Amino acid sequence: MTSSIVFKSFTGLRHSSQEHPKVLHSHTNPISAFPYRRFRIKASKSSPKLQNRNLRVAVIGGGPAGGSAAETLAKGGIETYLIERKLDNCKPCGGAIPLCMVGEFDLPLDIIDRRVTKMKMISPSNVAVDIGQTLKPHEYIGMVRREVLDDYLRERASTNGAKVINGLFLKMDIPKKGSENINSPYVLHYTEYDGKKGGTGERKTLEVDVVIGADGANSRVAKSIDAGDYDYAIAFQV
Repeated sequence: MTSSIVFKSFTGLRHSSQEHPKVLHSHTNPISAFPYRRFRIKASKSSPKLQNRNLRVAVIGGGPAGGSAAETLAKGGIETYLIERKLDNCKPCGGAIPLCMVGEFDLPLDIIDRRVTKMKMISPSNVAVDIGQTLKPHEYIGMVRREVLDDYLRERASTNGAKVINGLFLKMDIPKKGSENINSPYVLHYTEYDGKKGGTGERKTLEVDVVIGADGANSRVAKSIDAGDYDYAIAFQV
């Protein structure tokens, strides 16, 4: 199965620079310094085939990464589930996005809440760095509200066929290696909040073929597969 997505071109955006600014004496590594891991998924004629159904994928986490992934999968004809605990969450967040994201993800310009030209970043060790000095007169830093951006991306995924579940992911049962049934599913355990059970929710399970963890720095998906420790940074705007 192949799919292609065409994003509308957007002119006037600033291209990313070859030089990356460095923040000194910070207790956290800058995001740009994080190592990248590459992986490949290969399929061939001899690969196991699904019988009379589509591939089922669950995306855990309804932020920008989860919403974008769910939309792409749904557009490709994949049976997609997006599980997010707080659909109306006003999440504390840095809020800045690269302007190239507007064109690449086909976002409306009015999703940018504020256009900032000067910003001061302060590290946990109280070292301050002024941002925006290299901006040209027509350039700015785009600031968004997460409750607006996240909801927009989730709604777009839903419009394209993804099922959005208001639920809290708890754990998953991973198929055992060497199982006789090579198509054995991942079994997700989650609590669904549909308003019928009040604040307690209802425990449910979901069987899928693939799980995508997009549930943030304290990812339960990462813990479920014993992903180990990793570096992360926390930012918020005032």
